[in-house]
Amino acid sequence: MWPYNAFDLLRYFRINDPYRLLGLLLILFLLCLPQFIHMGGLTYPELKSFLIGEKILDGNVLYTGIIDSTGPLAGWFNALMSLVFGRSLIARYILAFIVIFLQAGFFGMILVEKKAFSENTYLPSLLFALLFFFSFDTFLLTPELIGFGFVLLGLNKLIKEIEFREQRDQTILKLGLFISLATLFVFSYIIYLLGAIVILVLFTRTPPRKFFLMIIGFLLPHLFIVSMYYLVGGVDEVWKYYYLPNLGFSSVHLISTKSIFWLSAIPLFFLIISLVMLNREARFTKYQSQLVQAIFVWMVFSFLQVLYAKDLRPQNFITLIPGFSFFMAHYFLLIRRRRLAEISLWTLLVSIVSVSYLARYNKIENVNYSMLRVAESKSVVADKRILVLDDDIELYKDNKSATPFVNWTLSKDIFSSADYYDNVVEVYQGIKEDQPDLIRDKEDLLRPFLARIPELKKMYVRKGIYYEKVKSKPSN
Repeated sequence: MWPYNAFDLLRYFRINDPYRLLGLLLILFLLCLPQFIHMGGLTYPELKSFLIGEKILDGNVLYTGIIDSTGPLAGWFNALMSLVFGRSLIARYILAFIVIFLQAGFFGMILVEKKAFSENTYLPSLLFALLFFFSFDTFLLTPELIGFGFVLLGLNKLIKEIEFREQRDQTILKLGLFISLATLFVFSYIIYLLGAIVILVLFTRTPPRKFFLMIIGFLLPHLFIVSMYYLVGGVDEVWKYYYLPNLGFSSVHLISTKSIFWLSAIPLFFLIISLVMLNREARFTKYQSQLVQAIFVWMVFSFLQVLYAKDLRPQNFITLIPGFSFFMAHYFLLIRRRRLAEISLWTLLVSIVSVSYLARYNKIENVNYSMLRVAESKSVVADKRILVLDDDIELYKDNKSATPFVNWTLSKDIFSSADYYDNVVEVYQGIKEDQPDLIRDKEDLLRPFLARIPELKKMYVRKGIYYEKVKSKPSN
């Protein structure tokens, strides 16, 4: 039960009591309830996670048996989710809800423990959870969300190092380790390694030995992954399909920049006000001042991480949430008139949630999710093992993936160069060992390969834009 008026939201979360997080859980559940009742439809990141998880469960190994740039831990996580939940969206939504609540609670506890504010408060936890509502896809159970948890663990260790009271070798080692684990979910989180180095240089007296220790902590998980693939002769594939594509700067836009601006306009407005208020009104201790500056630098690197991400969609912006919620919490605590502070907080809550749900149901003209959502397939093809030789994967929505060629961006060079013997062998082995029932080939890229592989030519016949597998005649 609420100890105060139900509308005294700010007053409720200003109290330093971990049980206030139960109130946060209730608020989060009520705001998420419409999403649980009517889900926003399947998105391309979710569909891709289904395909990768199912392929791994079928015994295929990432990079050597699956051509894709998904991180190793992300792939194994997708496999675990496919094993437990199959393609159930509601189960994944519920688990994502739990993960977000735990992250919000953990972030609030970090700031309370580190005395980040003049008073101990769980207001940052409320704001953290609230900012997740700026778009419906932030509640998807994807590698970005799980990897973000390791980013928060790394941020905790970084703040401990800034605090001066706890400067142990194991703290800096764990900082590198947590960032490394995050990159094995989403490689673009490597930006935080550079961010941590910059923050330690600016705000601590960290000796070179500790920087070396942090780099060692970062390299250990990657060396372990490379060693695993070395034992099975797959180091070249790891480099070619994981590291090399992720080190590039190319990205795919699943939502327009204009849509992102409209979705984030209200949080940005409150952030700007918060920064102005902090500059004018705030009175910090030396430690708190350093922490404010460090979080601002961390937020800048979060923005760089978004730019470096391999696809542009709202969920990539969740890495900005810790910085936003930290500065907004300072703003609400600085407002002297309590009624005005309550009204401001409720304005933020109602406006963010309203914009999110209106955009989700296509009621805001300037926000378009069409490139993010998987369209309803008009094809009658269902429950088949298929191969799609283009970048439109919506056909996989009602079918299973066959062959290693899951990622068309990485597979395109193979199918575009039939004159190379290695490519012919790779296509032959991929189709022979995991035979699709149907191959969608709009540009007839398979024809030159079939001309060089008589065995496959006997197995498939072209009908329109498809190659259909010839049914074998039963033997007498």
